[in-house]
Amino acid sequence: MPSSLLPHLQKYLRSSPQTPSRQVMRSPSYDEQAGFDAVESKFSEATLLEAPMQAFDIPSCTVSENGFTHFMDGIQRSYLLYYQNYVPVYYGYTAAVVRQRQKALLSKWQHQVREALYLPFVEFDSEELNRLRSQQLPLVDTLKLLNSPKVTSGEEASESQLQVMQECQNARNAITLTRERLEAELAETWIQSQTMGWLVMDGSITISPESSQHPRIVGLIKSHNTQYFRFPDQQVILNLRQGQRSSAFIPRGRHPVCSWYLRLRDNTNQDLYFGLIRVEAALQSSMELQKQECDRLSAWIMTERRPLSLPDSRWDKMIYPIRDCEQFLRSQEPSKASFA
Repeated sequence: MPSSLLPHLQKYLRSSPQTPSRQVMRSPSYDEQAGFDAVESKFSEATLLEAPMQAFDIPSCTVSENGFTHFMDGIQRSYLLYYQNYVPVYYGYTAAVVRQRQKALLSKWQHQVREALYLPFVEFDSEELNRLRSQQLPLVDTLKLLNSPKVTSGEEASESQLQVMQECQNARNAITLTRERLEAELAETWIQSQTMGWLVMDGSITISPESSQHPRIVGLIKSHNTQYFRFPDQQVILNLRQGQRSSAFIPRGRHPVCSWYLRLRDNTNQDLYFGLIRVEAALQSSMELQKQECDRLSAWIMTERRPLSLPDSRWDKMIYPIRDCEQFLRSQEPSKASFA
């Protein structure tokens, strides 16, 4: 889908006076944080609901018993466009989609897109900022969005370089936050529509209190950057066989939810985390109901292993409807030729 922002910005840059203070970049690829899976690992806390940590066999389930009807995913793209007096100006593209499945066919339920220029207003040249505003371009103040303090300037060259790097990181973080908010709004739109069926989200359902408490929303987390258990509990999780889940637990986070690990595929002669995902769902009123819900949802997820999500490198952890969401989103984003 063509960008509405980029042509206006291009026209402005061509018509405005060229000064040494502006250094335009050529971005061959988007300057995003190194993927959602390539961030630093950390340890958090969790409360076991089914103590001790153990493996449970998932009951069998037919495809017709699967109650999942809607699937949601989001993307973000971050391009460094130019520097104005060494202050980076980023183009941020965020989008999210909910796809619905009817009679085994997937179609768009709702699709939302946001694009804007991301820059720190307080660090930016005031006259240039006013000129950008006069073009009615969507602008986002990265420091205000992130509630970050102003970085002092006028120091030594090494510290100035670190400041530029920090402002680039702030822009990428602000674009990530925009994507999360867009996904939360789309999930809340689905909730408010009172649509029948279940919504499966790619990622955590704790992006909003509404999604974390909804009884028909499930989150599938493919990355394992956050570890909630140490050995020997972690050993039980890593030794899960295909079709087994771990004990349920409440991870420490923004909103309390029930979570558990599920092995989608056999990892013999593969990485320890091959085919291993973490599932999130709303907490139930009793432990018996919680166990039944964990088993039922796990059985539904196991039926989503076909068709394969190839050629995606994460196919072992990705159900096909989520890949369908990603393919749709990629088909709608601005092409790289737009930045030439």
